[in-house]
Amino acid sequence: MEYIDIIDQQKDVSIYNRQFFLWKKQWDDYIPPLIPLDWQCVKFDRNNANLVPTEKGIYAFFIEPRIANFHSHGYLVYLGQTGHNSNGNLQKRYRDYLGYKKSPKRRRVHLMLNSWEDYLYFYYVEVDEAIINIRTLERYLLDTFIPPFVDRGYSAEVANIRKGLR
Repeated sequence: MEYIDIIDQQKDVSIYNRQFFLWKKQWDDYIPPLIPLDWQCVKFDRNNANLVPTEKGIYAFFIEPRIANFHSHGYLVYLGQTGHNSNGNLQKRYRDYLGYKKSPKRRRVHLMLNSWEDYLYFYYVEVDEAIINIRTLERYLLDTFIPPFVDRGYSAEVANIRKGLR
């Protein structure tokens, strides 16, 4: 009989245990922004960095198993923005995350990038700040989806509700 170390398995599985908020009210209250969000997607991999544009915008990380022939099935785990009050852009931010993958400087992000590396996808949408404020759009999307690896950037109402549930 094969020996199974339950404690080691529990430690391994605990890395992958995340709390997701599937808050129907936030989804029901969603009103599309003034601009259409034309999301693009690349598998998060060093080789795909040049596929991401050097424009400002919103980005998100999804864990997508893409196995067993299931139709689209993913988990939004992180959402951020580039460019608001900075010289950042989507491609620069993508490259920043490639660096975080190597360095535990941002521990939770490092964990996210390394725990699901074979199943991680980078979604992005270019945003013209002359039409819509990137920071406002980011906060709106954060409040709607509440990704588990984002700790700040929410409205005060959603931030307080999140704290109360943890």
